[in-house]
Amino acid sequence: MRAFVLSGGGNRGPLQAGAIKTLLRRGITPDIIVGSSVGALHGAYLAAEPTLAQAERMIELWRDASRRKLFGNSPLQSVLGALRGSDHLADNRRLRAYIAQTLPKHVRTFGDLQIPLYVTICHLQTLTLYLYGDDPSAPLIDAVLTSAAVPGFFPPTYHEGQAFVDGGVISNLPVLVALARGATEIWALDLAFEVEAAASPRSVFEIAGHALRRPLYSLALRELEIATQHAGVVVHHIALPAYANLQLGDFSKTDAMLAEGERLACEYLDRPRPNEVRYPHRYTAHELPPGPPGARPFLQDIHTPIAHPKP
Repeated sequence: MRAFVLSGGGNRGPLQAGAIKTLLRRGITPDIIVGSSVGALHGAYLAAEPTLAQAERMIELWRDASRRKLFGNSPLQSVLGALRGSDHLADNRRLRAYIAQTLPKHVRTFGDLQIPLYVTICHLQTLTLYLYGDDPSAPLIDAVLTSAAVPGFFPPTYHEGQAFVDGGVISNLPVLVALARGATEIWALDLAFEVEAAASPRSVFEIAGHALRRPLYSLALRELEIATQHAGVVVHHIALPAYANLQLGDFSKTDAMLAEGERLACEYLDRPRPNEVRYPHRYTAHELPPGPPGARPFLQDIHTPIAHPKP
């Protein structure tokens, strides 16, 4: 059984949309889809109609989104809301309306989809992964919006006083979900992968995002490693690292990202490397800048036994 596993990546989603189009054009179609964050959004459209024509429509939606203002708050409103204790900076009502308008009219629950879709969300208080997709009556748009609710940016979904947010907080590339649901061939379209260090972050959002990116990505790498070790399972890890410094809400590079996503997927398909996990660059001491006075890089490999002094 073939699964598409679609990572989160915010408005860098056109990279993934371009890659999806390439897979379908080459005759690689999913039996199931697992999505987190923007990958959940792509998954909803594709599971509604897993065809090349639908992938083309999805691409046009990205182009259309670049011409619309889908986030309801102005920067000033966002700042004032934060100062007043709001739990988010951007209103998602326009995004909800846009998804409802652009999904096929008959598709409103998971049971309306043509193929199974699994969508991840995170219980914020316990950092536990929750999963949509096993209940056909579950509301699809609610699931997608919760999976894409970047903490602090979009509002959480509350249920009985509990907050649920972006599934990418705990599993941004949910390979193990696909494995648990019976996938034997996994195509992991990975927006979180980075080839090299981004430019030095400056704004509060850039600093916070950059600090969290690598620790979260280590979880994705672990999921990929576990899947490749399963007998009878083939994993195709397609890294989509371009435009890592794109500001959240910036849609100006949509066409360039669509083309780059197609190019990266074609590059992989021309030279596939099944069960090979790609890793971000690991820095050596001479590549790193000097630290503050008295601080030096600590590059001890965690797999190397640490020598303890004798008593």
